[in-house]
Amino acid sequence: MSTPAEIISEVKTDLLHASISLKKEESERNQREGCERLLKARRAIEAYLEEKRLNQAISDGWDE
Repeated sequence: MSTPAEIISEVKTDLLHASISLKKEESERNQREGCERLLKARRAIEAYLEEKRLNQAISDGWDE
C-alpha cells in the first residue's frame, strides 16, 4: 500500500500532466482558429480585389 506522501505525489503529478495537456489543447485550438480567421480574411481580400478588377474592367468599357 502506498504511503500518504506517495499518493499526494502521484496526484500532483497527474494534475500537472492534466494541466499541461489542457494548455496544449487550448494552444492547438487557438492556432486552428487563428488559421481559419486568416484564411477567411485572405478570401475576403481576394474577393474584394476581384470585384474591384471587374468594376474597373466594366468602367473601361469591356468585360473579362
